[in-house]
Amino acid sequence: MASGGKRTALVKHAIGWTGLALLAVGLITAGYWLLFATFMVYDDEGYVLISLKNFAEHGALYDRVYAQYGPFFYVAYDALHRLLGFAWTSTNSRLLTLVQWGATAWICALLVWRRTRSSGATAFTLAGVFTYLWVMIHEPGHPGGAVSLLVALAAWIGATRDIARRPALAALVGAIGAALALIKINVGGLLLIAAVIWLAIRSPNTHRRRASEWLAAAVLALLPWFLMHSLLGQDWVRQFAMIASLGGLGVLLAARTSRPSEASRREWLGLLGGMAAVTLITLATVLARGTSLYALLSGVVLDPLRHPAVYSFPFDWKPSALPIAIAGFVLIWWAQWRPASSYVLGNVIAARFLAATAFMLAALQMLPISLAAFGMSYGIGLAGICALPMRRDPEGLSDARTRQWLALVLVLQSLHAYPVAGSQINWGTFLWVPLLALATRDGWLALAPTVARSRHVVAYAGAAGAFALGGFMCGKLLQTGWNNQQAGEPLGLPGAESIIIPDNPAFGLRLMTENARVHAGVLFSLPGSYSLNLWTGRPTPTLANATHWFSLLSSQQQREIIDSLRADPRAVLVVQLDTLRFLIQQGFPPQGELVDYLSHNFQRSFEVDGYAFWVHRDRVIAPLFTGMISSNADEPHNQRLELVLIAPDRAINTIQLWEMIGVKRIHRLTLSAANAALAITPLDETGRVIGARQTSAWPAVAPPGIIRISVDYNRAPSLSGQLLALLLDPQGRRIAAARIVR
Repeated sequence: MASGGKRTALVKHAIGWTGLALLAVGLITAGYWLLFATFMVYDDEGYVLISLKNFAEHGALYDRVYAQYGPFFYVAYDALHRLLGFAWTSTNSRLLTLVQWGATAWICALLVWRRTRSSGATAFTLAGVFTYLWVMIHEPGHPGGAVSLLVALAAWIGATRDIARRPALAALVGAIGAALALIKINVGGLLLIAAVIWLAIRSPNTHRRRASEWLAAAVLALLPWFLMHSLLGQDWVRQFAMIASLGGLGVLLAARTSRPSEASRREWLGLLGGMAAVTLITLATVLARGTSLYALLSGVVLDPLRHPAVYSFPFDWKPSALPIAIAGFVLIWWAQWRPASSYVLGNVIAARFLAATAFMLAALQMLPISLAAFGMSYGIGLAGICALPMRRDPEGLSDARTRQWLALVLVLQSLHAYPVAGSQINWGTFLWVPLLALATRDGWLALAPTVARSRHVVAYAGAAGAFALGGFMCGKLLQTGWNNQQAGEPLGLPGAESIIIPDNPAFGLRLMTENARVHAGVLFSLPGSYSLNLWTGRPTPTLANATHWFSLLSSQQQREIIDSLRADPRAVLVVQLDTLRFLIQQGFPPQGELVDYLSHNFQRSFEVDGYAFWVHRDRVIAPLFTGMISSNADEPHNQRLELVLIAPDRAINTIQLWEMIGVKRIHRLTLSAANAALAITPLDETGRVIGARQTSAWPAVAPPGIIRISVDYNRAPSLSGQLLALLLDPQGRRIAAARIVR
């Protein structure tokens, strides 16, 4: 019997771990496809990469190299870059992000496994956290990947081994908190506040512990209002502060019910020692590489404090978010007064199961809400409900301590979403997934004795359902990633060769890149799109590179950029029109001395696919890889296609015209020896003719350099929409492409 039970357990574990391994492979594959089929036009990725590259090459962080993030991010990434020898490219930033994304999900999943030994709960957590953090694809290389990984590590350390009992673990959490603070001061500060509260309320001195509880309550109640004071006039901010306050107080109340007296002076010293070690090493490194003390103070503390006045983005709170937070707090308070009441405990279990059911329906896309919006709107207010102990045995109290640590970190990290509630929502609240998994499992264990006869059936059904849900989430990510991979073609630019995006943005980026390679000396952009500098190798005007440079750079920094642009007659400005329109619609129109200089001293050369190429007002250029269709003046019944491009290195056998509709490309016309006459004219960089126009037979071999290809053909049915011309060689291989500009 014993031997048979052991074999059964081994088989169960083998099946469970096989399923988890397959799920992990599927998620990583989906993540790879998604990361390499996305490029966001606001290009935070390019800004981060060029700031990392400039710090590695020049040092002087904050003094010369502009950065919105703390020095640990640059020091750690520079060390990794030198250790592994990789270049700062779009491809490498995506691979690094995939590692951080997958590692964060695995840490959360293993945390749940360690506490539950349930492969079903582990599978749900693995797929849930990975799906929750899907926004990683929007900003590869962004500190959000490092922040999520470090927060997950701190959660793991505090959840699996209580930092109030082990000085070494308290030191690790202190080190992680300092690292986070030296990436984004608010994120690290919030983790350190969680650690301080955790140690304070676990003091062995009764009087000190009670005073600490009151102080912790004041901090948790008032901190959101203090952080958000500058924007409290906005409804979404006031609701945020109320929900965060209620969530924090609820977690503190829940923690009182299962708190042993543990923390001693050694844990406090460990926490402080870990903070000090990371802080001193990081600051010494950047100071040694040319950063001044004042610039360091500004970069780490003063500039982040000004950020709410520079840019904010509201969160759309979902219905009943505040009432649910109030109800959750009342239920926790009630549980303090009636801890043994089966009625109260039944309500707590019901609340957990309802939250889990709604979250699973959201994961199944049966509710119109994303996982992150659910965690933000309801997870913060229900964190205390999830933290309440349901079982009074040592194992139950130990499990509750794990959930209380997770809940405390979750509620405080959610404040990361102020003042910009974009991807910060996902990075700040992903711990909701393992917390919910543990709380649901705990509720089931508390309920199990009442359903003893059927508990094994229910347990197996629950595990199967969790795996099925994890498989569904993984399948949706795989499907989306695969579809995105099929909806475009490789970008083919240096350092971004394997990134696949739809035709319209792809050709727009290629056009800007190819024209900048030929026409640009200094390359600037509005807003800052620095991937173009990385792909072209063209320098920025100075090392002060910011996305929203018009609001983030000082007057002195903007004047230095003006001087650089004025000194270079080949300076080029690329304008991202869609992002610019969005900023204006959101009430953040670019303005200032540098904007005025650009509008008065530069002019648009051409525009295509959401990008405009600007040059000095006294300069004329040939807009490469563009074309136009017009009536042939000599023969009105014919049409003429004219393309300006760099001559391909192979013969031109046919030219195909395609209409681009969304992500689809529809073939409209093929021009060849059978129906068209072709002529080639050499041009210089200004578009001026520098050689005789020569009629050429198909297949045509063009002379090297910039050329204009003229193709006369019988008038075809009207060609409308966005047109693309593809030049093919005799083997049918594409050798060049041009966008038709109207």
